[in-house]
Amino acid sequence: MAEAMAHRGPDGQGVWTDDQAGLAFRRLAIIDLDTRSNQPQHLEHVHVVFNGEIYNYVELREELRGRGHRFHTEGDAEVLLHAWAEWGERALERLNGMFAFAVWDSLERSLTLARDPFGEKPLYWTARGGGLVFASDVRALVQVRPALGRPDEGALAPFVALGLLPAIDRSFFSDISRLPGGHVLRWSAGNVHVKRYWQPRRLEPPHSYSEAVERLRELLVDSIRLRLRADVPVGTSLSGGIDSAAVVALSAQLAGDHRRHAFTASFPGFARDEWDLAHEVATQAEVLQHHAVQPTAAELLDDLDRLVVDQEEPFMTTSIYAQWRVMAAAQEAGVTVLLDGQGADELLGGYDVSGGFALASMGRRVALRGLVDGPHRGTRVRALLTDPLPRVLARWYRRRSLASPYASRDAIAAAAAVEPPNVDGGSPLHRELIREAFHTSLPGLLRFADRDSMAHSREVRLPYLDPRIAEFALSLPPDYLYREGTTKRILRDAVRGRVPASALEPREKIRFETPEEAWFSTHEYIDRACEVLLDASVRSRGLYNSAAVEADARAGKWRDTGALWRAMNTELWRTAFVGRGRRVLETIAE
Repeated sequence: MAEAMAHRGPDGQGVWTDDQAGLAFRRLAIIDLDTRSNQPQHLEHVHVVFNGEIYNYVELREELRGRGHRFHTEGDAEVLLHAWAEWGERALERLNGMFAFAVWDSLERSLTLARDPFGEKPLYWTARGGGLVFASDVRALVQVRPALGRPDEGALAPFVALGLLPAIDRSFFSDISRLPGGHVLRWSAGNVHVKRYWQPRRLEPPHSYSEAVERLRELLVDSIRLRLRADVPVGTSLSGGIDSAAVVALSAQLAGDHRRHAFTASFPGFARDEWDLAHEVATQAEVLQHHAVQPTAAELLDDLDRLVVDQEEPFMTTSIYAQWRVMAAAQEAGVTVLLDGQGADELLGGYDVSGGFALASMGRRVALRGLVDGPHRGTRVRALLTDPLPRVLARWYRRRSLASPYASRDAIAAAAAVEPPNVDGGSPLHRELIREAFHTSLPGLLRFADRDSMAHSREVRLPYLDPRIAEFALSLPPDYLYREGTTKRILRDAVRGRVPASALEPREKIRFETPEEAWFSTHEYIDRACEVLLDASVRSRGLYNSAAVEADARAGKWRDTGALWRAMNTELWRTAFVGRGRRVLETIAE
């Protein structure tokens, strides 16, 4: 199992067993590079393996020393071990970090699995016959139970038709569960119990907007300060948007060598290329080396098999490849850790639809006035209608406006019937942000970020996903997040004067978008799409509209390249992980 995850940790391997449990680990050395910080780690009857980082480990170590604990390393894994020995499950309340960890208590004969509040680090598990197997990668689980890896056909139709990911406790594999972020799993005597241990508290917001702006800036700077802790080089992943621009600008206020490297995916000649905007941010922040990463259509075709295996589950767009290549460039440059901006949109209302939910939260008069002004009017109207939208109308809208032209009628019907996550309490905007942060948007983005970075043995750290920032942001009045037609207004004002004016301007979200339409129009991609989707066995699944694929291939132009990619990706994934096609997986793993 450990060897199957060598890409996650090239710097060491450790295995420990007793008569009932086994723990294995691959190390990516970031804090305390000495072998004394290798894992698993042990303290009397408590045994730990831990993937991720505890950013506030320095402060916790001092508190634990005051309680009589002695430490033999300078790393965060030993701090986690002693924190668990001291406080048990209540230690989770004190951790500021990203993590998936396992604690085996050989005295109680019990196992506890825990995942950070947002689920930045993955944790898959499966239970059968009274036993339990868990890992960061599906590849590791398959080493123990080769029968695992069957696709969950019920999850594929919603993905192909509408781009919907499985529920947060499920995967695309029928027998493999996912521990959601903010949850713990306890196994004892063959019984499994899963519960949530963290959800954001509602705080009293600052008395004025200006105080809130200042407080957000303070929280972000401190979150960045904690996430710069490392004994290896740190850089940034930089797009042209406000989220990563704010991270780069605020980190420039802090001492250290982290301003040496920034990495941006660039597509020269593409109308939505973000290089110029990102470079302006990097220049103002005095970044010494701003690396342009320029993936091409031919390179994606060459890398396709490995990319699909690295992701382990189907993914929505080829922008994932751009991020994958950024991580490869960081590896080549010797930069082990990258800060990035995921989470700001979900916590601070950055998506266009957030404006509608914000207006709906401010009362009818404000909502009607807001619908008239500013861009993205249709998106705001839709948001006003969708909280709550009658089920029949929601299904009709999904079928008519959002469904893939390459999905079969049955797949579209199955996807349209999927109920959105139900969130109770708070304003329409608050409910939407909770959905995005914990159920729909962010969980997928975090999976992609982890897979892209770990494929190249890099680590991504996300300052917006500090629990203090989450609780603060989700407690703010709607008009702090959306005002005068501008999303994420409080974040823009928090870094006003610290980033170029161009980065403050609201615009359509891009985030390393690839020129898919141009790429997929080439003969090579048309031929590959036909090869994958028009195979007789694929046609027989009843998942695709083969006639639409054939018609668009003959025309040389796809109606929806994103939908085409989801279909292709699903079949490439099935080939890599299921049946005879698993030879691809095994070859790449070797």
